[in-house]
Amino acid sequence: MRAFWIPDVCFIAVLYPFVCHPLTLMRLAAFCFSLLLVSPLLAQGSDDCLSALAISGPGPHAFDNSTATTDGLADPLCLAFGSDQVEQDVWFRWTAATSAPTLLSFCGQTTVDTKVAVYDGVTCNDIMLACNDDACGLQSELTFPAVAGVEYLVRVGTYPTAAGGIGTFGLSPQVPIVNPGNGHSYLVVHDGPDWHTARAGAEAMDFNGLTGHLVTITDQAEHDWIVANLTFTRPWIGLIQNTSSSTYAEPGGGWEWITGEPLVFTFWATGEPNDNPAGEDYGEWHGGGWNDMLATSTAPSEYIVEFDGLVGGPSLFCDPANNTSGGQPVTLENSSFSGPGLFHLEADGGPLDQFGYFLVSAGELPNPVTVSQGLLCLSAPLGRYTGVTSATLNSLGRFDAAGVLQNLTGTSSVGSGYDIPAVLPDPPAGVITSGDTWLYQLWFRDVGGVSNFSNGIAVTF
Repeated sequence: MRAFWIPDVCFIAVLYPFVCHPLTLMRLAAFCFSLLLVSPLLAQGSDDCLSALAISGPGPHAFDNSTATTDGLADPLCLAFGSDQVEQDVWFRWTAATSAPTLLSFCGQTTVDTKVAVYDGVTCNDIMLACNDDACGLQSELTFPAVAGVEYLVRVGTYPTAAGGIGTFGLSPQVPIVNPGNGHSYLVVHDGPDWHTARAGAEAMDFNGLTGHLVTITDQAEHDWIVANLTFTRPWIGLIQNTSSSTYAEPGGGWEWITGEPLVFTFWATGEPNDNPAGEDYGEWHGGGWNDMLATSTAPSEYIVEFDGLVGGPSLFCDPANNTSGGQPVTLENSSFSGPGLFHLEADGGPLDQFGYFLVSAGELPNPVTVSQGLLCLSAPLGRYTGVTSATLNSLGRFDAAGVLQNLTGTSSVGSGYDIPAVLPDPPAGVITSGDTWLYQLWFRDVGGVSNFSNGIAVTF
């Protein structure tokens, strides 16, 4: 670890500004401030696992393993190109701020041939959660299931025989994207394990209380949405050939989804499946379509996780929202199918006496946009329930002392929240019909004239 040095002249400029000419003082201030801006990047990691360097936030976090030794153990999870070791390793201790699948990425941030691993806990014998060698060229990227408040060990090193060096990496929560067509959520995990490890990784993930699984693609509409909204190169999918099935025959018989859903829609690449070599009983998506592969292959570079929505029910996303001035996020988790409307929205956790209204959209932004103090997660066109065209489309409310949004326009059957009518505001215009999925957020004012947003909720009607 390198110490951070602040020149004595910076302390003099702060403690005794009257000894400096005004122009000199301005130049010193700019110089000293620039040092503060780069100071986080001067923490390079510890060469000793027992004294791993504490870091927090998304980064970028700097590393330097130019002269590092190897003190971590080899692990089968790290097996790639004939080696299960991470050499010239430096260590970091990172605390998760939110519970979400988290992306650890070195892509575009170093020229080192990196190899990295993440451990569940901060003792050197804890369980390895994920390991990656090459994800973007010779650089590493992986996703692991993080839990808010839990510390994780991050081990940064190189592929054996590769030279160490310097660079940076980032740690960022990955929010699954909601498919409005079926209410399910999807996440691409940029890691290239074998099929069984990918399946276990998917099933270890949780999103809004829903357990993940390798993606199952049951119709053309779901396929088209995945192609349009997810970025991937060669992922594992939840397709297997059941050799015990009554329909089993090589190469095309007995294929089924791991969830038990019927294999009706297919997207096999030309000439596939071909069971060549024998034992190719697991599905990947490669190039022009699906391909049968050996379960032990690590050629696929990622896997797609699907979180099934509750049938006929709501699913939270972009959760949790940013905190309010009161130190907690506003949530729509108590919304439900109740009241005279098609759905009843409830907002809790808001700042006293502040106003808000609900928004609606057909889609979710892959990358939420920061607006004032909050995150806008809905894509355009964006509808506002502000009563411009109809009194029933006015959701204006004000938070009470308990943090509950009380309706001010008579459009709630219980006094709080809002009863969604069948008619949509314009935009997006139209009428909600059975089978539709619409996404909602609350926009609200906060203390000091700033604004914020709640989490989002996707509702299939």
